[in-house]
Amino acid sequence: MKASQRRRAILVSAAPLFNRHGFAGTSIADILAATDLEKGGLYNHFASKEELALEAFEYAFGEVQAYFADALATVESGYARLIAFIDAFERYAERPVVDGGCPLANAALQADDALPLLRERVSAAFRALRDAVARNVARAIEKGEIPAQTDAQALADLVVAALEGALLLARGLRSRVHVKRVAQSLRTMLAGMRA
Repeated sequence: MKASQRRRAILVSAAPLFNRHGFAGTSIADILAATDLEKGGLYNHFASKEELALEAFEYAFGEVQAYFADALATVESGYARLIAFIDAFERYAERPVVDGGCPLANAALQADDALPLLRERVSAAFRALRDAVARNVARAIEKGEIPAQTDAQALADLVVAALEGALLLARGLRSRVHVKRVAQSLRTMLAGMRA
């Protein structure tokens, strides 16, 4: 196996571990068991556990981005895309593309001063997500689909916070019904805003 293929295979195996257990809860022994490597083999590809954790997050978040890009590929920007995003998020909560749920929410809870690079990447990922939603709110305003006085940034914050918060609620209460309820509430709210 080529070095780049082996490196990717390590990320595929390690990403769910970090996503489920976090940085502190994932040991090198866990990673070695999941990748079927010796320490030397692992450190041939990654200089440290920190480097592996950061790249595992990048890999996991990339998988999530690809899922949403595919789900929204044929949907026109604006209101329809906002609804499609909420629908795709609801489906994602049922069947996440990376074991352990949303890597963005999980990493946000774990990212602290011990891993500043991860914290910075999580912040950048949240900004990118919020900005994508805000662009579709702005497009919906531009197309006359929702009222012109709508604050695109505030509505984007509400949508992202509600969906990510619903994932945390579902995890804490061990029931995905909360994601369904929040998604439906967002759809109802957006339908009520239609111009």
